[in-house]
Amino acid sequence: MTEKQLPGIVNGAVPGEPAKQDENSRRGNWGNQIEFILTSVGYAVGLGNVWRFPYLCYRNGGGAFMLPYFIMLVFCGIPLFFLELSFGQFASQGCLGVWKISPMFKGVGYGMMVVSTYIGIYYNVVICISFYYFFMSMTDVLPWTYCNNPWNTPACVGVMDAANRTFANATSGLAAVAVEGVTAVVNRTKRTSPSEEYWKHYVLNISDDIGNFGEVRLPLLGCLALSWVVVFLCLIKGVKSSGK
Repeated sequence: MTEKQLPGIVNGAVPGEPAKQDENSRRGNWGNQIEFILTSVGYAVGLGNVWRFPYLCYRNGGGAFMLPYFIMLVFCGIPLFFLELSFGQFASQGCLGVWKISPMFKGVGYGMMVVSTYIGIYYNVVICISFYYFFMSMTDVLPWTYCNNPWNTPACVGVMDAANRTFANATSGLAAVAVEGVTAVVNRTKRTSPSEEYWKHYVLNISDDIGNFGEVRLPLLGCLALSWVVVFLCLIKGVKSSGK
């Protein structure tokens, strides 16, 4: 039997309405399940979890901090994360369009967009710094391991400098040099590491006052531009490129 169609309706399309298209051809789709899982992990876990979380855990009680953390993770973090993924998959909309289901909450979508914009701006700075240290580490001797640099201050105390001084004076009173070095370190009121001074005085070149803006650090500007290019290449084709 042939299926009858009402006049004016072709393949289920009503005249005057835009023709229906396949959702995957319009919006793209994940290449496989691994891409979706890795993208979700990258969305939930960032550099802050690697370098910030251990510090916060240590500062707030160490092992005792883990108990409330896991409680909130199980009863709040994971359910909300699963709810967000499920809601987005069900509606197949962005953070602005998804709240058409309840216009009263459309402000939540705008808030999500603003927060994502702020995170993208400051997080690209973190990626920029990562690129900078990656390029600067391609040397025989890392520049932040010793204090004999133009940007170092007299308060700089480095392990490499103390070791070299001790080795150079090993033949002339090793014990006296060691005691003198330890006494100088203990009596020093303000000590900074070469890595800290490299970060403050060379990488950032921090000015002495908030009213003094200083100069643009061209190496950091180039690394920041590179980080934005990487983000653009990841998002240029939606999930088809971000999944890769």
